[in-house]
Amino acid sequence: VSLDIDMSSEFPGTYFGVYRSQINNQEQAAVVAEHIEQASHVQLDGIMGYEAQIAGLGDNVSGKPLMNRVVRLLKKRSIKEVANRREAVITKLPQLRFVNAGGSGSLETSRQEKWVTEVTVGSAFFCPTLFDAYTNFSHLPAAAFALEITRQPRADIFTCLGGGYIASGSPGFDKIPQPYLPESVQLIKNEGAGEVQTPFSYKGKELLNLGDPVFMRHAKAGELCERFNELYLVSKGKIVDKVLTYRGEGQCFM
Repeated sequence: VSLDIDMSSEFPGTYFGVYRSQINNQEQAAVVAEHIEQASHVQLDGIMGYEAQIAGLGDNVSGKPLMNRVVRLLKKRSIKEVANRREAVITKLPQLRFVNAGGSGSLETSRQEKWVTEVTVGSAFFCPTLFDAYTNFSHLPAAAFALEITRQPRADIFTCLGGGYIASGSPGFDKIPQPYLPESVQLIKNEGAGEVQTPFSYKGKELLNLGDPVFMRHAKAGELCERFNELYLVSKGKIVDKVLTYRGEGQCFM
């Protein structure tokens, strides 16, 4: 078994992180490890810890300069505190085969801990839109989905079928998918991306017609694999392969 260690940080008046595990110090981890050692049918093989407040929280969000400064300061303090806590936990446990840490947004810091043997690379390598708001994370968008234009209520308004694939976390405009191509296509803020329809305003040079696609980028993580059976792999403008998602394989995890 692997033991999940809480990697959230608590500062005066602020809980900086997410609620994942009740084990957040070396004493609590040692108690659980002792019970595991006494069991004949399981053994403790490793630990994992996801510092979500570093890996999953943007610190370069457009229009929020004050909040960005606060988040960067909290991240800086949390990185040091988390590393010290992880090291303290490890010293209280029997020999471990692996120590897993981090997420896509914290690879640069998690991998610097000498006791970490592996880091978690998640779907942020698709570069969904939430990761546009990171100071130390810069990758080109690598995944998109297409919505079909089904109506044109005005000369500069195009309405597509579906599209409301919402990311997890607190509700907000940043959790909905955003238009990517053609350039200059924009969501209508009082409607956003909807379960049934998604309208766009467009005054670009490219001629759009009914049946044409509008390409969207998802916001966070697993929206594409929840909604589509297959992912098409594109290289140099051509489809070179396709792979099944867990939905396409008939899996349902929650």
